[in-house]
Amino acid sequence: MSSAKRFIFSKKTITITSVVIVVLIGCAATGLLMKQNSETANKISPKAVDSPAYTTVLPEGKSVSKLGGWTRISPPTNDPVYAYADKVGGVSITVSEQPLPASFKNNVDTQVGEVAKKFNATTQFQANDTKVYIGTSAKGPQSLIFTKNNTLVLIKSLQKVEDKSWVAYINSLK
Repeated sequence: MSSAKRFIFSKKTITITSVVIVVLIGCAATGLLMKQNSETANKISPKAVDSPAYTTVLPEGKSVSKLGGWTRISPPTNDPVYAYADKVGGVSITVSEQPLPASFKNNVDTQVGEVAKKFNATTQFQANDTKVYIGTSAKGPQSLIFTKNNTLVLIKSLQKVEDKSWVAYINSLK
């Protein structure tokens, strides 16, 4: 293997690993936030902010203030990841969003698929033009990973949600 190919592979591996680390941190924070959310309706934390400095998506007809506000869930030293709490079919969810990493832009589907594999989110479905990767744990909680409007989105649910409800929710994101 030439040194140029090794460098590209190494750069790709580092990028994917970095995104996975940020998403893992987001997942850990999301789990804690979802626990809080089940006790305090739609309030993520007192550290909510007005709006991240990047493009985000929200369910049509809902304002972020009605969802408890945005909360930064990534450490200050990492790229920003913000989250809000919502419900799908009566199930509490946390939606985490971050800008699509620059390294993903040339091959979004492949890069998102690689991140999804790290979360065992290997089942796919379509929500209109959005390819969604989903994983379901044996105990029911689900993780979804997809992109929308150049935003990388991770949704965690406390329990299993029907696919048709996920499709409706994802299609409502604007």
